[in-house]
Amino acid sequence: MLSDKLREIPVDTQGVYCLFDLDGNAAYAGKSSDLRSRLRQHFIRQDSSVASYGRLDIWDISHFHWWEAESYDRAEDFLLDYYSPYLNFKSDLETPNGSSPIGFENPDGVVHLIDEEEREFRSQPYNRTKQKIDHISRMVDKIKLAGHSDNTKRTLYEHQRILRNNIDEFLGVKQPEDQSDLQDYTE
Repeated sequence: MLSDKLREIPVDTQGVYCLFDLDGNAAYAGKSSDLRSRLRQHFIRQDSSVASYGRLDIWDISHFHWWEAESYDRAEDFLLDYYSPYLNFKSDLETPNGSSPIGFENPDGVVHLIDEEEREFRSQPYNRTKQKIDHISRMVDKIKLAGHSDNTKRTLYEHQRILRNNIDEFLGVKQPEDQSDLQDYTE
């Protein structure tokens, strides 16, 4: 059970985390004065701003790494610079100076949110495509009804990019980046 997995993080641990997608790519990174509580917000309650506004599609996330860090603001800067998660936007980032307060190759913990069988199921092109379409549809509704920030709107484009890749894989074609004529993608 997911809540049991989150109990691997000691109570009141401050630090940083990096969420990885089904392909093992860094998707999102963050910081918190209470990591367990913050990750519960993302995955159990789904009421963190990144989960509730759609920036984070938790269905795409297979595991995360976490590091305990007293200076978690500084640690987050290094984490973002090191991994460049695609749901954290480059324009928001500054290159940190000095040495990192965390060892990237040695996280304090790794939590697998789903088992290998579930990861394989979610990774199937058909399942990925259907889920991403649903996620984008929910995001569009939220943006229309509530507005939201420019970053939330930018996230919609990032999820569109992911959907395009999922569709390419599902259809077994490679969509030209600068082309949008459907005739080019049909056989």
